[in-house]
Amino acid sequence: MNNPHYLQRIKLLAPFKLQAFFAFLIMLITAFIQLTLPKLVNYYVDGRAPSSLLEPFHFYVLITVILFSLLSAVRFYLFERLGIEVITHFRLKLHQVLIKKTASYYDVNNTAELASRINSDTQSLKDVLTTSAAQAMRSIVVAIGCIVMMFTLSAILSSVLFFCIPTFIIATKLLSKKVEALSDQEQTALAKTNKVAFDNLNGHTLIKLYNWFQASQNRYAQSNQHYVSCAKKTVSAIAIFQGFFNFLIFSSLILMLILGSHLIQKNTLTVGELASYVLYLGMAFTSLNMLAGFWAQWVHSLGATRYLFELLTNNSDAEQQDGQQAIEMGNISFNNVVFSYPNNPEKKVFNMLNIHIKQGEKTVIRGPSGNGKSTLAKLLLGYYLPTSGEITIGEKLLNKHTIASFRSNIAYVEQEPILFSSSIIENLLPDVGEEPTQEQMNKVINGCKKANAHEFIELLPNGYFTPISDRGNQLSGGQKQRIAIARAILQEPELVILDEFTSALDSKNRHCIEQAMEQLLLNKTVIIITHKESQFERADNLIML
Repeated sequence: MNNPHYLQRIKLLAPFKLQAFFAFLIMLITAFIQLTLPKLVNYYVDGRAPSSLLEPFHFYVLITVILFSLLSAVRFYLFERLGIEVITHFRLKLHQVLIKKTASYYDVNNTAELASRINSDTQSLKDVLTTSAAQAMRSIVVAIGCIVMMFTLSAILSSVLFFCIPTFIIATKLLSKKVEALSDQEQTALAKTNKVAFDNLNGHTLIKLYNWFQASQNRYAQSNQHYVSCAKKTVSAIAIFQGFFNFLIFSSLILMLILGSHLIQKNTLTVGELASYVLYLGMAFTSLNMLAGFWAQWVHSLGATRYLFELLTNNSDAEQQDGQQAIEMGNISFNNVVFSYPNNPEKKVFNMLNIHIKQGEKTVIRGPSGNGKSTLAKLLLGYYLPTSGEITIGEKLLNKHTIASFRSNIAYVEQEPILFSSSIIENLLPDVGEEPTQEQMNKVINGCKKANAHEFIELLPNGYFTPISDRGNQLSGGQKQRIAIARAILQEPELVILDEFTSALDSKNRHCIEQAMEQLLLNKTVIIITHKESQFERADNLIML
């Protein structure tokens, strides 16, 4: 257990050490009670137990059985609850790490695959770290106890164990190396199938439009076939080991029965002692079999969760959260900015860009598609940092130490607003909870009225508590834009960035949106990214890219 991969997973129990202690204590008690059962067989078979049913001995046996049953139920409950809490805590840590990853990380990693790994990969760790681990610990205690009792009954019979146990340990070690590598491949293949499914479901309208049903199904079938191939290899490795282990168990059992019958004939062993010995042997081998199964499951989880633990320990793609410095709104300057996207460093989007945006003025940015208009907004939002050069806000440099403070001053409204598949009020105030206060409701309603959104929201089945489906598909383009504007108003920003925010709307919706924008843009620094000449008329500055 000195392997750092083992310790990483065991450390997940640290926040729940008290619960784990009581669960393992009850597990030990049930293991010791179980070890007394074969001894009872010895008493009854050899006629040493009291013959009368009313004797206290039988009463104590009954109490022990009842206690064992109750403690077994408590043990199961404690370990299952522990498993749920440990994995939930682990998922929360993973989610926290992932949402802090940079935009460039998501440029090269599929979100559906990441979501799949948070759920399916962690689930593989749940049982192995708690319930199965408890059974393994119990198996170790029972196996050791059985071996000790077997030696006290017959040292000659127990000599067979000197061959069985080393063979079992060597075979288990060989299996662990094989299964860990295969499990990593299996989980990667499973994540790929979820990625393909997400792409197909997300693009269902495109599939319908171009009649790509068969091609999409084939793509999903191929990814599943690859997963099945990887899973079969893992199962085959475990199955071969299980077959070998069963051969080891039953051949040893037959050998011990032959030796045992010979010892009975020589009067060096009683029938009751042999029966007790066989029960101990069966319990020992059953425990070792469970231990082997646990070990296979454990190394399977090592491979399955390797990617997740790499996520936790690798902070190279995370936005810096510590050491943040305050920055106030001021004039915005791009000074000799050179920028290339991290996944395509050869292609320069900007080469020595120099622009100046005055505080409190409306600046329109115009240019052909692909000239970097939206990229400029992403740099201001801190999704990416310049490859070289600098961006200043007032007298301060915009960098990883100041971007969090600057974002609190920004509202961003884009052509296709990002909406969560929750209620409207949760999209406006994510931390509102299930029952918002009257003050929160008043704030939201006031913001929506300014955005010309209150009227249509009131007509929805549950008003502000209406779920809006995936990406707000139940709303029209104009309604989604007004929700985005209301969200921006509630942010109370000093800088507003509008990125082609009316390009997909009809004239009626555009007029409604532009009316709502008057409330948002009042006394603000405004950057408008657009092709529409109507936006140029009221602009203080025009920048061509």
